[in-house]
Amino acid sequence: FPYLLYNIHYLRRSHSSLDNCSWLREAWPNPVFINASDAKAKGIQSGDTVLITTRAAQALRKACVMEGLMPGVVSITHGAWERIDEATGIDHAGNENYLLGNEISGSGVTPYNNINCNIEKYEGPELEDDIYTNSGRVEL
Repeated sequence: FPYLLYNIHYLRRSHSSLDNCSWLREAWPNPVFINASDAKAKGIQSGDTVLITTRAAQALRKACVMEGLMPGVVSITHGAWERIDEATGIDHAGNENYLLGNEISGSGVTPYNNINCNIEKYEGPELEDDIYTNSGRVEL
């Protein structure tokens, strides 16, 4: 697990509120942000489906390759409503809490924002855009 995965707040939603709004899903995709040099080494380009693996779980997201992220760090957005594939156990929504598992620690240290992971280009079917998925979506 050579990468540090952290989550950010994102314009698409307020925590998990509004994640079912189709307009926001269309305007703001829910990618995994990857440093350009890390992506190049893995053969990943923006728009590719990427498998994120932690000790606890796996998730799929489309890549957003960028120079402005430190090498060795990847980022997903906070608050996605999980969509677990029951056959594989892979979350197709990129819920950061699912990837963290049941990590607990004491002494005022919380693991909810950072975890080690691996990323790789996904060899399975391309991930469907969030706007076309049914994750409690409400049409406005």
